[in-house]
Amino acid sequence: MKILRLSYVNLKRMSKNKTNLLLMAILPMLVIFSTHFANNNGAYYMNADIGFYIEDNGKYGERMLKDMGYNGEILYDYDEAMKLLEENKIIALYRIPKDFTEKIENGEKPIIESYKREEGNNTLPLELELNDKINNKIREEILLSSNIIKDKDELYKFKGETLIIDEYSGIDGDAYMAILMMVYMIILSSTGIGEEMVKLKKQNILSRTMTTANKGYEIMGSMFLSTLFLSAGSNMLVLFITKLIIGYSISNVPLVIINIIMASMFSITLTIFLIRLSEDAGFISIGTAIYSVASFFLSGIASSPDFYPNVPRAIINLGKFMPQYWIMNSIENTKLFPNILVLALMILALFTAGSYKFRDFANKA
Repeated sequence: MKILRLSYVNLKRMSKNKTNLLLMAILPMLVIFSTHFANNNGAYYMNADIGFYIEDNGKYGERMLKDMGYNGEILYDYDEAMKLLEENKIIALYRIPKDFTEKIENGEKPIIESYKREEGNNTLPLELELNDKINNKIREEILLSSNIIKDKDELYKFKGETLIIDEYSGIDGDAYMAILMMVYMIILSSTGIGEEMVKLKKQNILSRTMTTANKGYEIMGSMFLSTLFLSAGSNMLVLFITKLIIGYSISNVPLVIINIIMASMFSITLTIFLIRLSEDAGFISIGTAIYSVASFFLSGIASSPDFYPNVPRAIINLGKFMPQYWIMNSIENTKLFPNILVLALMILALFTAGSYKFRDFANKA
């Protein structure tokens, strides 16, 4: 009860800063809307900045690109394709192998090689969508070969009636990108609690609080809960508004809400941990930004390793230690376990490290 009472006091104090409250909701919405409109206008892959070299002997190589609305470079000559890349006429080249259709029809996942001028160019949305299309097509072939369905139209008829025939969530591309951007912004915007704690320490408010009967973990817990309430609440608002305006569909809203709350919890405990490493607000801001960007790309690599055949296995495995990997995997596959358990352990580890000898931290000059 003491933690709840302290949380309420902190919440009242934090609620007085209307500017921060507005930014907590406005910034994620701006990122989501800009990403959505860029995607719909084809800014990230519906152009000639990306090329596909097709060797496929079957039907699925070109068909998938048409289904995605891709209208960039489709090449059939390897030397010509590599020349375009070398001359900087395209930023990335994807090679569809000869056995692309054959593997899909056999229920196997083909490997698409990628060639890029530099790492980090804006091709992740295309790779996520292409990976999703391939998974769907493999799923179709498996269901057909197993006589679970008689034709592909039957599969989509069932999906339209929200009859689930496997564990696929049915989350559309707009919803996936919106939630992905929201999770990214949650982690990126966690600097606020760090600045708040540094300010409270410099003003000796923390040290005065420690002279009361309140214990270190109670003070940390109250700050954690009050910040979590504001963060989760603002992101629920963002989810509702963006869903209303963009019109994307989410098949399991409670699961998405749970994952957003877990993302907020991780974000807060990460910042608390960074504060214990350094009380410099600049370090906390830079550390949070670097981690947000690095974890975003590492989790993307771990989620779609077939697109990065040249990436060392150690880097792919490192991506599985990022919270985004487990959050987006949970949402995409509509499952809570073991994803939530892994996230909870990450949060507990960071919170424990941040709360260790908190009294010494608060009283340190």
